[in-house]
Amino acid sequence: MKKQRLFKLAALLVVCCVIVGCGKEDDPSGGTGTGSICGTVTDFATGEPVRNANVQLRPSGETTLTGYDGMYEFSDIQDGNYSIIVSKAEYTDLIDDYIIEVKNGRRMRRDVQIEKLPVELRVLDADGNDISSLDFGAEQDVTSRTFSIFNDSPQRLTWWVEENCNWIVEVKSMLTNNQSGELESGKQEPIKVTINRSLLGNGLKTYILNINSSNGSKELCITAGEEVGMPSVTTQQISNVTSSSVTFNGTIVNPGLPSYTERGFVYSTRAQPTLENNMGKITSAVNSQASFSATVYGLNSNVTYYVRAYAINTLGPAYGNDVTFNTNGVPTSLTTSAVTNISTNSAMLNGTINVAGSPNYTEKGFCYRKNGEPSISDNKKIVSGSGTGAYSANISGLEYQTTYYVKAYAIQNGQPVYGNTVNFSTSWTTVQINTSAVTGVEANSATFNGVIRNAGSPAYTERGFCYDDWSSTPTISNHKIVVSGVGVTGNFNKSVTGLNGGTRYYVRAYAIQNSEVIYGETVSFTTVELPMVYTNEVTDLTASEWPVTWSVTFNGYVASAGSPAYVERGFCYNTYSDPTYLNNKVVVSGSGSGNYSKTVTGLSDSKTYYVRAYVKTASGQYVYGQNVSFYTYSWKKKGNE
Repeated sequence: MKKQRLFKLAALLVVCCVIVGCGKEDDPSGGTGTGSICGTVTDFATGEPVRNANVQLRPSGETTLTGYDGMYEFSDIQDGNYSIIVSKAEYTDLIDDYIIEVKNGRRMRRDVQIEKLPVELRVLDADGNDISSLDFGAEQDVTSRTFSIFNDSPQRLTWWVEENCNWIVEVKSMLTNNQSGELESGKQEPIKVTINRSLLGNGLKTYILNINSSNGSKELCITAGEEVGMPSVTTQQISNVTSSSVTFNGTIVNPGLPSYTERGFVYSTRAQPTLENNMGKITSAVNSQASFSATVYGLNSNVTYYVRAYAINTLGPAYGNDVTFNTNGVPTSLTTSAVTNISTNSAMLNGTINVAGSPNYTEKGFCYRKNGEPSISDNKKIVSGSGTGAYSANISGLEYQTTYYVKAYAIQNGQPVYGNTVNFSTSWTTVQINTSAVTGVEANSATFNGVIRNAGSPAYTERGFCYDDWSSTPTISNHKIVVSGVGVTGNFNKSVTGLNGGTRYYVRAYAIQNSEVIYGETVSFTTVELPMVYTNEVTDLTASEWPVTWSVTFNGYVASAGSPAYVERGFCYNTYSDPTYLNNKVVVSGSGSGNYSKTVTGLSDSKTYYVRAYVKTASGQYVYGQNVSFYTYSWKKKGNE
């Protein structure tokens, strides 16, 4: 069956060849009656020579093997018409129909290519899908993963695994505990991979595991850990300048992986201050806000200073740009905002004058260029106006599919003062956002989940969730919750409270890109409907013979079983009000709504007791009825006074 199948591919494997001599000129004697046929056998996919291939000459049946260079040759053969057959293990047999004519003792050449058989070894996951990677992720308790080797060929194959990685502890069959074995046709072998996370270190680690067999091999990419990266921070223009104090301002552009644990500012009378080389350092509290500030006192008057924002994670410190200021004046302070209304050849530039400065600035606008940091010597767009506040300018004539860098600027004292650098691209890429399943659903709260798969270009400037209890396609004009983070990818979530119990809600993740709202798909969920339970008056309060103890029947009423229905009901009681399940608790069998009761014995004499009916929800929450009290009055048996 193999040759029948392979024969159909033969026509694809034959390449055009030229009948020429094999390294020699035609026999000058001519007419000897014998000649030769030679040629090269190469791999169809790679073009590399195929050695030890069997070449058979038809119709004589004579055979020979190719050498290391893929060459074969038949010598001293009679004049006539011939063809060849080429075969080799793991390759498709080639039955060549081309007629090679040997005449007048000449040496003729026939080059051919053969194609490898499809690999019959497969690597599968638990669902039977072909896989090429196995990810352990970043969770510390995940130290083992499994996959299966599957024999998709009609014959038994021999398999073995090669690994030489210090953090991979073991790769063995779960059936035989070996790294090799034999596998029958149509069968699979489960393999367990175990790693030692203490040997991973920082960052994402990758290793290519070779899975070999007698019928092909596979590579499985093993990954563990998580990507790491330095934080990114910018130094904004300073504010509140006096002769001896100033407020530094910075922005966390990217928190890094893992996230930074310290942020602040370093300053000096020399450019590029660092944590090791500075006149002063001041930290700022770490919180969810990207912007941060710190005020420094005790500066010398009429001195030029340099300040840089910094942030530190496990990889070390990252610094922002240098900002220069002088304590004998108030510098102009401005910010470059995200670019909007981007098209293939135009865009709207945006900025804000935060502090007009003293002396006041005399010109403001934007500068931009295609590569690197822009300045007013590049493309410049002047915007009229003075004072503080936001301003914008539209630019056109841009090149399509090009990244531009832009800064807001102002001229103060004849010198340019720049805002931060913002980039944008005229090759538009829409942000990719999905809404994930809602988790932690309770009666009045839930956790919304989403994922940004691509931040888009330009990157989105806001993300969050919108939800409603009647519209199946909620928008940000309904209920809207903003989640911190700009231009980053990955999962994000937000816990929401104040929901109504037993209500169906619809939620969508959203992101705002270039002033346009991009929504994820709608996900619906229903909040838990808490059950309702009441405590009725106790009955059958009865005393026993001496020594005196009391028995009583507790009574309760379930008005509503809730959704999902409660899983337990009963009573709790104590000698003080508002007893809970942590005090004396009695469980009463049954479910659904309606009356239920329970007789309790062994109560003490002359005590006031409090009892509450309760039900327990599927999530473990206890719902109580109101307090009902009763008194076991003093009682003495005659003759025991």
